[in-house]
Amino acid sequence: MWKIKFNFKNNVIMNNSLFNDFAARFAVETLESLIESFNRQVGNRGWASVRAAYDMALIKELICRGIDVSAVYDGKSISFARHVVLDNNCLVIAE
Repeated sequence: MWKIKFNFKNNVIMNNSLFNDFAARFAVETLESLIESFNRQVGNRGWASVRAAYDMALIKELICRGIDVSAVYDGKSISFARHVVLDNNCLVIAE
């Protein structure tokens, strides 16, 4: 399974302005658009500080909107192994 590990408390994003740019972009997007953004990352094994900022901003925005992301995020790592759908304010793995 493909996972990207984060430690929000101990890791500093290499470029905080990138995170802020992504966070501002995600803040005005619809939930449907955020889910599409997540699903576009499924299977992507590329890694860079830009990717880390993007993924962290996306997950944080979903959490801020009250979405349960526990199906893909355990507080330490995000799984991009499978596509997700939104069901009753919860991300669930798509069938």
